[in-house]
Amino acid sequence: MKNKLLVFLLFSFVLFSCKNEKQANDDNTSQGNTAVVEHKGQAAVEDSESDANALQVAKSLDDFKTLVAAIEAAGVQDAVVNTGPLTVFAPVNVAFDKLPEGTVENLLKPENKEQLAFVLKNHVAPANFPDTQLKKE
Repeated sequence: MKNKLLVFLLFSFVLFSCKNEKQANDDNTSQGNTAVVEHKGQAAVEDSESDANALQVAKSLDDFKTLVAAIEAAGVQDAVVNTGPLTVFAPVNVAFDKLPEGTVENLLKPENKEQLAFVLKNHVAPANFPDTQLKKE
């Protein structure tokens, strides 16, 4: 019984001594660092040597302005840039224009962020689907 208690106490000590979250928070506040980083995921990584990811391509083309605005409003940038294989079904501005009037504007509102994120994440498939496989016969 004493051995079990000793092992438990030793394990608890090791477990809690490894926790340093409070210390990390204290370090940040003591430096007077009050800047808030809005995005820390894969989408924030800048890499000029690799092929452009789906979000970078969308940002570079005028046909995807509405999609890019929606991705940023929903905060789902990482969903379209994560390592693959990954297929993004990216609707162009004309597709958004065909939605009932007010739909896009309503989805872009901050209070509808979760709903917009759900819709956008359903346009990302965690697999590689070549265009030849997606063509309707």
